[in-house]
Amino acid sequence: MSKPTWNPPQEDYHAHFDCFSGAAGDMMLSACIDAAGDNLLPYIQYCLEEGLVDLKGEFSISIERVWRSKTGSIAAKYLSVQSRYNHAKAPVPRRNQDNSSGVDGFIDPETSGLSHGHKVQQIITEKNDMSESIDVTEENNLGHGHSHGHSHGHSHGHDHSHGNSHSHDHSHSSSHDHSHTSPHDHSHSHAHDGNNGPLRNLPQIRNLLEKASDQYIPVWVKEKSIAAFTELAHAEAMTHGAASCDDVHFHEVGAVDSIVDTVGTCLALYCLGVKTISCSRLPMGEGTVWTDHGLLPVPAPATLRLLTGMPTCPGPPGITGELVTPTAAALLKVLTKTMALNSRLPGRPPCFTIRKIGIGAGTKNFAKHPNILRLIIGDGVLMT
Repeated sequence: MSKPTWNPPQEDYHAHFDCFSGAAGDMMLSACIDAAGDNLLPYIQYCLEEGLVDLKGEFSISIERVWRSKTGSIAAKYLSVQSRYNHAKAPVPRRNQDNSSGVDGFIDPETSGLSHGHKVQQIITEKNDMSESIDVTEENNLGHGHSHGHSHGHSHGHDHSHGNSHSHDHSHSSSHDHSHTSPHDHSHSHAHDGNNGPLRNLPQIRNLLEKASDQYIPVWVKEKSIAAFTELAHAEAMTHGAASCDDVHFHEVGAVDSIVDTVGTCLALYCLGVKTISCSRLPMGEGTVWTDHGLLPVPAPATLRLLTGMPTCPGPPGITGELVTPTAAALLKVLTKTMALNSRLPGRPPCFTIRKIGIGAGTKNFAKHPNILRLIIGDGVLMT
């Protein structure tokens, strides 16, 4: 196979993510690919494999044209990350009976009886996969092949199968299967251990990126990706009472699909010549979700922490469940930080000339609105 090439534009561009139906990491990446053209995908996969050498052979990426909205027909790109580990499920993070820490502040699956084979429904995956009608049960079939198509259902590193059923199973030191059932059917089942694949924490992911050759993973991409993973680690640490961000094994972030979504999105934006980024208000979602931690309100705890400081709004009428995945929330928080500081109108795009548009699809197909995320790229930005 010949080495894929990509010629970045000479101009600087602004990117605006319109997340009216929600957001997930896979939706963001697929929108970037759609804006650039399919020839960007082979280049992204090549750079990820050559740059993140520890991941080589662990994953593959595919993209297809789909149509969303049962009352119409809106075309979009749907991205899937296939892992050779099939994203096995992980046990729920809990404290030991004496309230002391197990591995990384959680019970050690090896001593607690919570093995990799333990059938636990995990929530918090990374995909806004709102799948048409996904039956989320304890053995939720939302395994990876991540259907990151945002079935809005967003499958955020946390598997938010938005369609309403967050099962946060953060089992650190074992496989992580986040399967949130919500209208964004984000379903990432991460198995990181033994034959199920590596379980990565923040220091390991940071090292993975820092040692990557700048030829494949440019410095800007490394910085933004590490910042996003750090935001996720902080939210998880606060949610579960871990001693520090470095003590958290990401159920979703440590999985290869979440790493691909995060680093791939940053790399795609870099390849598109994007220098500044903004996003619309993020839909909060509503209702409750049943998780392995009990019944929780939407947004789930880690996602809610990630939305701190971000402009939000209600979700589309009649849709319940979590609409923004943790991965997307972390990415958008980091990528829009500079723009947000200079904007007088949070959640609004600046005045600029539109040059390209990309549409990323979620997994679910809603009855009254398309489950899509729009990426609008342009130049001639005027701050107001």
